[in-house]
Amino acid sequence: MSRIAVIPVRSGSKRLPKKNYKLFNSRNIVQIARDKCLAAGIFDKVIISSDDPFFEKLINCNEVEFLLRDKNLADDNATTDLVIDYFFQELSYCESILWVNSVSPLQSIQDIKNCGLRLNDPEVDCVMAVNTLYQHCCIGNVPLNFNPNNSFEKTQDLEPIQRYIYSCMGWKRETYVEHRNRGFKGLFPGRMALVEASVLAGMLIKYKEDFDLYKEIEKAITSI
Repeated sequence: MSRIAVIPVRSGSKRLPKKNYKLFNSRNIVQIARDKCLAAGIFDKVIISSDDPFFEKLINCNEVEFLLRDKNLADDNATTDLVIDYFFQELSYCESILWVNSVSPLQSIQDIKNCGLRLNDPEVDCVMAVNTLYQHCCIGNVPLNFNPNNSFEKTQDLEPIQRYIYSCMGWKRETYVEHRNRGFKGLFPGRMALVEASVLAGMLIKYKEDFDLYKEIEKAITSI
């Protein structure tokens, strides 16, 4: 049985160029993801995969490997399902893959571990990290979990919204490959489990302002 954590790393980024290369306090965000995966202690291998061989330098022990992928699997047109197809093809020995997002540098070791352990459940085929929100929510100005004609509800009384946060998501090979071979177009075949993660795990780096703010948050956390 091989349980793999994969850290997908793109060399390019339109909203914050070279974000995976920048120092996030003492390490770059790829190193942070690598170290947290190792510290979780539940994976047989941690794979850093990028279109840039630069990241092969981040191999720091026998449990970490590097997988170089084509540029066309790391550009703006590379959808997650195509990248996962590639990972299962290249990592033919693995039973499951947990995708650990480098742009969620504040997710905890426990956040990663919780997702990985849930994926190990024999009753689960895929997982996604979520944040549960007790907030009044709409889509296209249409209320989702409240009636605007009623008295304004207390937030704790609302039907909660479960927000995908993408910090971790994972798949079992058997179910994923079987469904994709049958023409399944979605990303989450079979029995899906939503795994509650910390609020910090849901803070993804998209812009420079995010990067700078989250650096300060990490400083504050580590100084306590």
